[in-house]
Amino acid sequence: MLLRGFNAGFTFSQTHDSSAGWYNVATPAISYTFSRHYSADASASIYPYRRIQNTNPAVPPNQRLVVDLGDVGDTLIGFHATFNPHEFWTTTTASFTIPTGDRSDGLSTGRVTFDLNEHLERYIKQTGFLVDLGGGDSSGLFNRLVTKEDDSLGPLVHFRAGIDLYQFLGWHFQSVAYEQLPIGSQQVYNAVSAPGVPSQPEVTGTGVSEDNGFTTSVGIPLTDHLTLSGYYNRSLRQHTDTVSTGITYVLRGARRKKRLSLIDRAIREAEGAPD
Repeated sequence: MLLRGFNAGFTFSQTHDSSAGWYNVATPAISYTFSRHYSADASASIYPYRRIQNTNPAVPPNQRLVVDLGDVGDTLIGFHATFNPHEFWTTTTASFTIPTGDRSDGLSTGRVTFDLNEHLERYIKQTGFLVDLGGGDSSGLFNRLVTKEDDSLGPLVHFRAGIDLYQFLGWHFQSVAYEQLPIGSQQVYNAVSAPGVPSQPEVTGTGVSEDNGFTTSVGIPLTDHLTLSGYYNRSLRQHTDTVSTGITYVLRGARRKKRLSLIDRAIREAEGAPD
């Protein structure tokens, strides 16, 4: 049974990116459940400590990154419609961003962006099979569980497919393969370039924001209000690895059960950077 009405939560995570190294992210989120079918949520991420590209071309390679304190990413607002026809779960999500982030630090496009996504799940006992199909005008609204060091502006479509496993006491394991495919000219805003690659804060092209790879995540409820979570992401296209661990507090906790609450989903999928 879903918790009706207002809910709120907060997550703090420690993340390592193979391009930028270690940084931390704090994400507050709120949600409102209108009925068993309709809900909305909003979230934004704060970066107390992260490292970004040093734009001085004269610095040596071992000083290519500089510390950046207290950055804020874009604000994400999402609207969801969930139904359970027969043995399938379907969730239609319309989301958009308010450009509260810094474009020069790879946390925003400086524009309002949008995305539409259709999520389909089929469960057999404790195992779920999922497919996501969607599209929009920014990479920052796709695969938001994973924090990123860039954001893009331009039309694209995206796909995900994988499995969900729910174990004893509500432990949740998910593994998916994904593809992010540009369908037009893209403008990419980078916070950090790959080691050995010249700094390019802005890149324009037709395929520059393409990405694909695998994401594996786990969630472990500690109490009705606290959840320990983590993920590993391998980007095959960008040749980067991202690992993160974090803890989430939810104001109106629910008993540990099969499915994540809406606020858990909002926080887990809240923007990474800008994600």
